[in-house]
Amino acid sequence: MKRFLISKRQFSTGNSTSCASRRPPFVLGILRETYNKWERRAPLCPSHIEQLLSKYTPEKLKCIIQPSNRRIFSDVEYERAGATVSDDVTSANLLLGVKQVNSDNLLPNKAYAFFSHVIKGQPENMPMLQTILDRNICLFDYECMVDPAPSGRHRRLVTFGKYAGIAGMIDIFQAVGQKLLQNGFSTPFLNSPMCYMYHDLEEAKNGVKQMGRRIAEEGLPPGLEPLVFAFTGKGNVTRGALEIFHLLPHEMITLRQLKELKKQNGGGGCPQHKVYGLIVEQEHMVKLRGSDDDDDSIAAHGANVAHYRSSPFQYEPTFHKMVAPYVNVLVNGIYWDGRYPRLLEKHHVQELFEEDKKSLIAIADVSCDVNGSIEFLEQTTTIENPFFTYNPALNKSIEGVAEDGIAIMGVDILPTELPRESSKHFGDALIPLIDDFLVYCNENDICSLKCAENLPRKLRNACVTTSAGDLTKRFNYIDNLKKQCLREKDLEKIDGSAMFLSLEGHLFDSGLINQVLDVLESHNCIFEIKECCIGCKTNGTPAKSTMLIKVYTSEGHGMLQTICSKIKALAELISSSETTVRSHEESQNFKVKKPPILSDEIASSVKSDKEDIILLLGSGRVAASFAEYMGRKEKRKIIVAGEVNEEVQAVASEAKRGEVVVLNVEHDMPALASLIAKADIVVSLLPAHMHILVAEECIKTKTNLVTASYVSDAMKSLNQRCLESGITILNEVGLDPGMDHMSAMRIIDEIHTNGGEVTSFSSVCGGLPAPEFANNPLLYKFSWSPRGVLNASGNDAIYRKDSSTLHIPGDKLLLEAKPFEGVWSTLNLECLPNRNALAYEDLYGLSYPDELFRGTLRYRGFSNVMNSLNQLGLLEDAKASQSNWTGVIRDLLDERGFSSLQNFISSYSAGDVANAERQSLLFHELGLIDHSTLTHPESIVNSLCDLLTEKYSLASDERDMVLMHTKIVGKYDDELVETYSSSLQLFGDEHMTAMCKTVGYTTAIAAELVLDGKVEAKGVIIPTSSDIYVPTLNALEAEGIKFVETKMTVEQYAA
Repeated sequence: MKRFLISKRQFSTGNSTSCASRRPPFVLGILRETYNKWERRAPLCPSHIEQLLSKYTPEKLKCIIQPSNRRIFSDVEYERAGATVSDDVTSANLLLGVKQVNSDNLLPNKAYAFFSHVIKGQPENMPMLQTILDRNICLFDYECMVDPAPSGRHRRLVTFGKYAGIAGMIDIFQAVGQKLLQNGFSTPFLNSPMCYMYHDLEEAKNGVKQMGRRIAEEGLPPGLEPLVFAFTGKGNVTRGALEIFHLLPHEMITLRQLKELKKQNGGGGCPQHKVYGLIVEQEHMVKLRGSDDDDDSIAAHGANVAHYRSSPFQYEPTFHKMVAPYVNVLVNGIYWDGRYPRLLEKHHVQELFEEDKKSLIAIADVSCDVNGSIEFLEQTTTIENPFFTYNPALNKSIEGVAEDGIAIMGVDILPTELPRESSKHFGDALIPLIDDFLVYCNENDICSLKCAENLPRKLRNACVTTSAGDLTKRFNYIDNLKKQCLREKDLEKIDGSAMFLSLEGHLFDSGLINQVLDVLESHNCIFEIKECCIGCKTNGTPAKSTMLIKVYTSEGHGMLQTICSKIKALAELISSSETTVRSHEESQNFKVKKPPILSDEIASSVKSDKEDIILLLGSGRVAASFAEYMGRKEKRKIIVAGEVNEEVQAVASEAKRGEVVVLNVEHDMPALASLIAKADIVVSLLPAHMHILVAEECIKTKTNLVTASYVSDAMKSLNQRCLESGITILNEVGLDPGMDHMSAMRIIDEIHTNGGEVTSFSSVCGGLPAPEFANNPLLYKFSWSPRGVLNASGNDAIYRKDSSTLHIPGDKLLLEAKPFEGVWSTLNLECLPNRNALAYEDLYGLSYPDELFRGTLRYRGFSNVMNSLNQLGLLEDAKASQSNWTGVIRDLLDERGFSSLQNFISSYSAGDVANAERQSLLFHELGLIDHSTLTHPESIVNSLCDLLTEKYSLASDERDMVLMHTKIVGKYDDELVETYSSSLQLFGDEHMTAMCKTVGYTTAIAAELVLDGKVEAKGVIIPTSSDIYVPTLNALEAEGIKFVETKMTVEQYAA
């Protein structure tokens, strides 16, 4: 009440003429949460808004909240509490959120408070922090709003308390039910819903009580051993879990009682009408290194809590021996960082399973430290897919709980499953800090804060950045972390040694931490902040801060010792820091490995939230669909680099977070190298000859590359260097090549898997105008560069027919067009052989099939008309004899012995009147018989391309069509013959051409697979393996790009 009266007096509405009374109202804004679809919490509830607005007059405080249909409290509730609901929060002085704010939504010159996750230099959040600095935003981090407890340890003031433990406990019941069912026991746990399925905590507790009544009245199935839940930790998380557990009929027992219980009832017997709980004490988890392994010795040497916390490296784990063999469910709530022994390591549970000690069926890792105290929690899980199974025998993680092994839950946003209660708890703790903000703002403008030292103590500790675009003094060290902090990309390149460095002292006020990081940087170390707790003043006396740093070097043990000695000397030199430095070198050299991927579906759902930077080179017609697909996720930045600013801008606008770089790749290699070095993956949609320049830089920077083009000989030559660099260059992931590989390999692999061999293979593809727009003499329109089409019309071709190999020289290719019938009956098509089909024999793993053909589809008549241009010499890359088309055509006719164009057409059409009319019309429409000037006198074919682009491009109001058909015959030992047919017909729409969709989307999906680590192969590769073609075809189908597949089976009988 005293605070209330002071606040009223300071914000008086009387006749005072002080500066404070003339200030406009302080506007408090509440942001819409966008971090995760499940994030339904709010920093303040409607009741908190009502409480604040009743405390301060409207002249002194206003509240604005962004509307949200996802938030647990409705907009109407906030309006009733007195808040204004509006998307526009630009008038707010202080903006409150829960989780990180999307960089695009950060308003300049404002103050924000939310969980930013930047104080350890987390790389995924550094782009957001840079935006905050660039936009002169004053950031307060809830995580740093602390008060020192009497013990000297830091107590966080605003948390979501016990609700992670409550939600985690409720959720793990479902996993327990499924695992017990798998083992042959139907129990009430199977009917327990996930926590988020309840309306509120009261309903959830009633649900647990109802389950408990069934256990008490009906009992658990006979034959089921006593069910034991073990709990680690003493904090809010564990207290929340126990609050739920205690709603069941239960008995809490000691470890000694547990062992006796299991000894007497290990094989089951009479139905159990209760469950058992065990609080795991520290002496059950660790022991001093070198002490005896018997239980009494372990307990005797594990009880000194103070010694353990100060010297954790002197201890080793014992939980796997003392507790794990006897419990069924583990609820883990302990604090852990790299200094401490793990609770359970992979080899621990592997040994238990080898000894047939398989009591442990489920783990709720509520602490959710990835690769932390539970080593095999290698990725967080999500609310919609909360469980996976770790199989110790296979050392493999598998989605769901249906497989053998231990069910694991590692959801990292559990409190949002109880959004109503957790928001209330959080807001109750935040309200006093809002008062501190208002007291400060009575005399100051929070949005113009240049120095944090004058803030109230609790706010000063939490102020990360100022409106001057600077980090505050205690957070200056983050600037070093932004440059040098460990990144996944760097980790993959290290093979060396590591140590943990523990610092405790006045690290920030003394400036020691910045000098420590400078030492690490000067020795070319990579490091990551594992833990950071910043001390705050009490009664004017600064409290000590602590930091745990993991340091990596490729220069071995000696370098680590040198670094540690320098840092200890530095701490002694800066005596005012009063810093204790401890180090512990990892026991063996390391090489970082990627954790195993659970499955395609769960891997994508548990992917880290770090920002991915995708460099897209090229802004042609298919680039837009790539940017649109790849740029759908907020955590991806698509950097589009190209020569023409307007085109680059248009492509970048398709992504949620597109960035524009105007660049000539061939003439600005330093700029290209800089872009590639920053990227997580590079995608080149440039002309094919330019891919090599890009690939060379990717090899230097160890950055993966994806292209849609054919693998050239020059690209093949880079394979060994790619392998040595450890990168993937994935090519041929467009339409053709690309989707043709994938559709074919899906069938070929099925035939081979079933024991058959391919005796006939045919694959044809074509990009065409839709029939209603094939309205010119070529019956063709260009949706990208005509040069590619003209070049393809003169390529040599090789294929096999009736076991004979046929070679078609490029200058005769257009004469080889044959009618294509039997697939699309309404279309009048022809087919041309396409390149060297025999090359696919090895690529597809075929054994000399009788038929091996690849072809290009066109409307019937295309080849005849195109060949007239070829025969006249218009497809040659030769210098023009004249500067205008009339002169060029006249000279070309003279060279071939024709007196006029009409004579040439008559001779070439050989009496086919319709063909002659189409040829004549083509020359007239293209303007080849007038006096127009050639655009490229040095190249006839390039000048022709400009005419084709001008006259025969697909207009914006016209649609195109993509056709692809694959026919494969498989034969089996039992004389069974199967004929597979796979067809695709796709039309463009008003938003995007079919060619753009099929090339851009396919390239984007393939790039996403590489980016997410789902493509294991290194070197120069194409998409012929199932880890690429299966997820890509599935993703394309989700975009409406689907093959229609049929199979006809014929049994052949010997005569």
